[in-house]
Amino acid sequence: MKRYIRHLILLWALTAPIYDALGSTERDSLKHIATQIPMVPKKAIHNPERGYHLESNYFAHNLYNPFHKVAFPKGWIDEQLARYDGSKDGITALQLYFYLTEYVGGDISKEGIANMQSIFDEVKKKGYKVVLRFAYDVDYGSTKANFDDVFRHIDQLEPLIKKNIGLIDIWQIGFIGAWGEGHSSPMSTDDTNKSKMVRRILDIFTGRQTTIRYPNQKTKLQLDTAYLNRIGYNNDYFTASEHPKAPDNDYTVGSLAYEQVKAESPYVQVMGEIPYAEATEWGLHTLISVPNTLKALKEHHYSLFDITQNNELNIAHWKKTPLTSDTLRKMGILFDPSYFRENKQEVARSTYDFIRDHLGYRLYIERASSAAKRRGRKLTVELAIKNVGFSTIHNPRPVYLVVLDRSHKIIAQQQLAVDPRTWQPFDPKGKSQEALLHHIRTTLSLPYTMPHGYIGLWLPDPERNLAGNAAYDIQLANDDMRVISDGSGHGRINIVADF
Repeated sequence: MKRYIRHLILLWALTAPIYDALGSTERDSLKHIATQIPMVPKKAIHNPERGYHLESNYFAHNLYNPFHKVAFPKGWIDEQLARYDGSKDGITALQLYFYLTEYVGGDISKEGIANMQSIFDEVKKKGYKVVLRFAYDVDYGSTKANFDDVFRHIDQLEPLIKKNIGLIDIWQIGFIGAWGEGHSSPMSTDDTNKSKMVRRILDIFTGRQTTIRYPNQKTKLQLDTAYLNRIGYNNDYFTASEHPKAPDNDYTVGSLAYEQVKAESPYVQVMGEIPYAEATEWGLHTLISVPNTLKALKEHHYSLFDITQNNELNIAHWKKTPLTSDTLRKMGILFDPSYFRENKQEVARSTYDFIRDHLGYRLYIERASSAAKRRGRKLTVELAIKNVGFSTIHNPRPVYLVVLDRSHKIIAQQQLAVDPRTWQPFDPKGKSQEALLHHIRTTLSLPYTMPHGYIGLWLPDPERNLAGNAAYDIQLANDDMRVISDGSGHGRINIVADF
């Protein structure tokens, strides 16, 4: 939610006293962790389509930022990383707003299309993907945009979307109301045209998903199940249900919205952002509970989370708040035991690091359940993959088994008949919250008898122009995972076994 966005940077001490919103039980337990177990930073993995994300906003007609009064390249990725201390967080996602304000009542100009394409070109250079939103209104009612504008502009945007589809993680519904959040516009209540708009977006964005701001708006869409199953949620007012304005804005615990997102989120993308740390009616100027935050992130299967809002208060608090394996076990939060080991010692990790590393998918090879056997030129491989992230992979992604010799030359490659989008962390319909094991069993023929070699798992982007780029490949999370990135035509290959 972009209310009062002009107050992005505040001197907190001058606006309001810090109120400890954490219960005494949690505060005391975290104090005990801090004094008993050292909190050690965890190195991030650079993996696509998940994790913390940044935010950039530009008018399409001149690439001017409507909120910070600067023009591109100001407000771009490098500046955001520095401002929000995210350079070590393996960030791969950018929420990108294009404001079509200048084109209300007319066509998007060739210059506007070219400007947006230039931004996509820069996104690719950085190895990022975008959460894309188009909007008209930079504040409440700032334009008279209507559905004629929306449908005309979607037609014009279709070639841009298709050309850059591999660089778009999510194309959010957008367009309607202030900041494209779906409210504060006469279009907000026109469910017929809204349904037509969503159908058009999903028809262009083939095989992928969109997100909507409010769960109750999704229920009003006049769409077939096949379309509804591709609509996730962007919670632009994440407060762990603890803000007075949380009802009907956050997906509050116990509400119909909470249960709706809980039921659907294993299969659709969910992302969130915290309100700004302002001492205002809508600002979040208190600390929200870490356990309640983790509960929502887990139960709603969050894949992405913004760090540009409330960075100086709640996100700063996450960086100082330790978590241990015992704490998470009691909360019922999945993790791999190795995550809390450093030099064979048990350590604590910060809440910030843990959330960063478990948004979306976090994949491990379960070595005790994996094996490779070679008989002549036949290689039989059995792999078990565990996902302990909050969510799963949501976009199409092929999986290849790759055989390399000791000089890293690719000897054989086989695309596997598996869909990693089914690699759920736990059974969403079952009572057990235990991590699932996802098994891969295959046999492939080698071109010649090899004395020794490596077996790799390669999860590239499905788009041909990105498939050889390491920034868009998925890396497994095992601490001892060896990654080879010098294979011809490949990015990052996870070495899961040798023979």
